[in-house]
Amino acid sequence: MRNNLYLLCICTAGFLIAQSSPEEMIEKMGRGINLGNVLSAPVEGNWSGAATEQYFIDVAEAGFKNVRIPVDFYGYRTQGDTTTYSSQENTDFNGSRSDFLVNSTYLNRVEEVVGWGLEQGLVIVLDFHGANLKEEFIYTFDPGKSEYTHPSSAKRLADVEKFYSIWEQIAERFKDYNDNLIFEVINEPYFHISADEMNQINSEVISIIRLSGSNNSTRKIIITGGSSSSYQAPLEISNSILNNDDYLIATFHYYRPFNFTKSSDDNFNDNNWGSISDKNNIDNEFNVVKSWAESFNPNVAVYLGEFGADNAYGYNYSTGDLLNISSNNSGYADGGPDPNSRADYHSYVANAAIDRGFAFSAWDAGGKSSKTIHLRKDSNLVVYDFDEFRINSFVPKQTYPSTIIESDIWVEKIKNALLSNYSELICNDVNVLKNIDFECGINNNWSFQTFGNIIEAAYEDASFNSIQGSHGAKISVYQANNFNSAILSNEIIENNGELENKQIRFTFYAKGSSSLGFKVRIKYVQNGTNKYSVSPLLLTETSYQENPYEFLFNMPTDVSSIQFQIICGANEGTYYFDEFNVVLNTFSNKKEYSFFELYPNPVKNVFHIQGDLKTEKVLLFDLNGRKIMEWKNPNRTYDISNLKNGIYFIEIHSLNNLICYEKILKI
Repeated sequence: MRNNLYLLCICTAGFLIAQSSPEEMIEKMGRGINLGNVLSAPVEGNWSGAATEQYFIDVAEAGFKNVRIPVDFYGYRTQGDTTTYSSQENTDFNGSRSDFLVNSTYLNRVEEVVGWGLEQGLVIVLDFHGANLKEEFIYTFDPGKSEYTHPSSAKRLADVEKFYSIWEQIAERFKDYNDNLIFEVINEPYFHISADEMNQINSEVISIIRLSGSNNSTRKIIITGGSSSSYQAPLEISNSILNNDDYLIATFHYYRPFNFTKSSDDNFNDNNWGSISDKNNIDNEFNVVKSWAESFNPNVAVYLGEFGADNAYGYNYSTGDLLNISSNNSGYADGGPDPNSRADYHSYVANAAIDRGFAFSAWDAGGKSSKTIHLRKDSNLVVYDFDEFRINSFVPKQTYPSTIIESDIWVEKIKNALLSNYSELICNDVNVLKNIDFECGINNNWSFQTFGNIIEAAYEDASFNSIQGSHGAKISVYQANNFNSAILSNEIIENNGELENKQIRFTFYAKGSSSLGFKVRIKYVQNGTNKYSVSPLLLTETSYQENPYEFLFNMPTDVSSIQFQIICGANEGTYYFDEFNVVLNTFSNKKEYSFFELYPNPVKNVFHIQGDLKTEKVLLFDLNGRKIMEWKNPNRTYDISNLKNGIYFIEIHSLNNLICYEKILKI
């Protein structure tokens, strides 16, 4: 049981102010956002637009409940140089905390911005943050950094005293502010500061804040621990710290998997997120934090202080183009995450936090940066419209920057994802195909594989080269081999009996950089053996055609599963595929419909179709699903004398959209 060291209420300026517990405060904070890259920049306005009162109005009106304000007090903002002290061990520090003075003008500015947020009824987190903080303080604890100082050195002591001095001044300036202002000791010390060192820093800063008196006696303080992993950092906080202060909140940050959340970097090309495995990883790691918090009595309150993913396609809202990418060769990023994946990620992480009783603040760095939620146009930043941006190719990179000024103040899809309960992203599925239009991402329900040492090929989002929507499949074959060496596959579909006696008609759209050959293939498992049904050679046009490509597959008996595939490794060039569809129809050797009668069957030269319904068209397919003949506005007599002997399938379309099928034998 934690000790009750502080009063539950205090009196300030004649008003009785009830102090909430950390758990109550976390519930009040709920869903929030960071004012990132503003007061934490070396110069306000360099990394994003300067802070404005309108920003906090926008945030409150949208429905967010807290704003985390990262603030850097280092650099020119605090007087007192520690570089004059020795970094060697066992050297003396002869200064004091009074040597370090925060610039009053800057402190006034911080107070102004904090006040704007509080006036809107928001909970404000004042977070000690910034690049200068890292270089001048955090890195001095890391032996792997050039800034490292020995723990017994005069410079280490000077750096520590400077940090504590700044906190003394922050505490004094804000001690009379109400309970809606929260202090966060330091941003992301893990990776550089050990658990023991961080526990010592936390203890001292907590003591500084508490001893300053007034409302700081019970002010909520956000702390974290030293660790090698951000989500595990709270677990490194000393139990003695947590058990001896009733007003502490633990925090962690989450940018996993990094290859996705920072996929606009040259080093990463993971543009899709949302698999079962992806979600399980978040659930498992958040459960680690939750279980730890619940091991205390009362439970430790938890705040997810940062999370997020780069802009869709790596889009830069301030320039209207992709972020600067040095290479787009294989192994490099192609511009950032899929838009649906980005939204799905924000929604899932946000609600994973809320569902476990954590509050959160999503990272938002404004229109100039790679993680944008609020566009910050209230700071006179020119922001371009994402919808007017066009991508022609990622390999090589060809983009058309936007010239249209954005009219919204938010990236609406991300804002809504953060503020709404999570709902599974529903991909457009039909019968035996999943994510038929790739709008859920090119890697969701689809997989691309190459086989052999000769083939060189890449799979990526066709984006604005899709026939409709924002996404499609793009396959680039740089060095050809054979058809089976490059395969795009949809999910394996189990046959639970619903596909028995069915004719499956696949349609889709395709184009190529030239006339390129490809085939459609159905892989099916019959009596435990893999078998294939393959189309004849299909050729692309250089633009999408009005009529889609077609392939018919008649379901054999005793099939346990099927999988739709496209094989295209035989020709060098670029393929585009989009807008797949499936129609299932019952097929039998016996006549299923009385609407039409086909005779004679078997047929030698001519067959007839008789019925009460008028026909719009009649199609004839071979056993591979290849369309051999088509009669539009047909009469009732059909000549197939020029066909080879064998089995064929007749597809009859009536004017009222009825489709009937018959199997005929040509003799």
